[in-house]
Amino acid sequence: MMQRMRPPVIWESQRLRCLLFTPGSEPRKLRRVDDFGADGVVLDLEDAVAEAEKTEARALVRAALAGLRSTPVVAVRVNGADTNRFADDVRSVVTPDLDCVMVPKVEDAQLLDQLDDLLAELEAEAGLERGTIRVLPTLETAAGVANAETIATGGGGRVVTLLFGIVDYSRDLDIEVGADAHELLYPRSRVAIAARAAGLRAPLDGPWLDLEDLDGLAEETRRVRALGFGGRIAIYPGQVDVIQRTCSELPESTRERLRRVVEEFERAESEGIASIQVDGRFVDYPVYVHAKQRLA
Repeated sequence: MMQRMRPPVIWESQRLRCLLFTPGSEPRKLRRVDDFGADGVVLDLEDAVAEAEKTEARALVRAALAGLRSTPVVAVRVNGADTNRFADDVRSVVTPDLDCVMVPKVEDAQLLDQLDDLLAELEAEAGLERGTIRVLPTLETAAGVANAETIATGGGGRVVTLLFGIVDYSRDLDIEVGADAHELLYPRSRVAIAARAAGLRAPLDGPWLDLEDLDGLAEETRRVRALGFGGRIAIYPGQVDVIQRTCSELPESTRERLRRVVEEFERAESEGIASIQVDGRFVDYPVYVHAKQRLA
């Protein structure tokens, strides 16, 4: 069995603010995707690869997996189950160097259960423990969003979190997303709630398509973060730093207020008091725990 060169992912503590996509058919980009400091990378076999190049791209991606050294999380997006490429894509990329399979256009949990069985077979062949390879289902159709709760709990415990696919969802519903993206408020909220209700980490949002508008990217990332998302996709290396900073930022005034909440509540608790006021705001155990969580 080949030896893995990167440390294993500790999913409970691994940040997942930004996943940088790169086409699986372009060797130069595959070699460079490790250089931009993203929390994770996605080597794409689906939409970023021309139909005529998809079969050859499998070998390129498999070879590239072994060359990635610095990115904590490495995923491959395979072609969807509605194509004749799905299973062969999965078979071609399961190696010790793969952390996660990203599955597009997931509409029901049955697909994830079938994928769990396939991955278990491939893990055994590769000498990997069952469950080593995790799954990122992408919800990008009306049916996927409608079934978000069952999808989040499918896949034999392999699901890391849910990913919301903005572009295909908009196409499926034939909608034009405006500047404030209010058209996406319901599906984003549904996906976020489904992920957390299933005990998964905060979900990931889809890509920002205006590559030159980094201020708009930051603003939109703050908006989805406020809905409960923990990160999003990057389709251009210049987006990585903006996304990761925005998903980690906490204004100094907010940080100081949260510190006071934590410090004053802990002082009160040591005296047997569990409900106080800090800066005129009520603080009890849930408020205190949330403050500690945000500071962390």
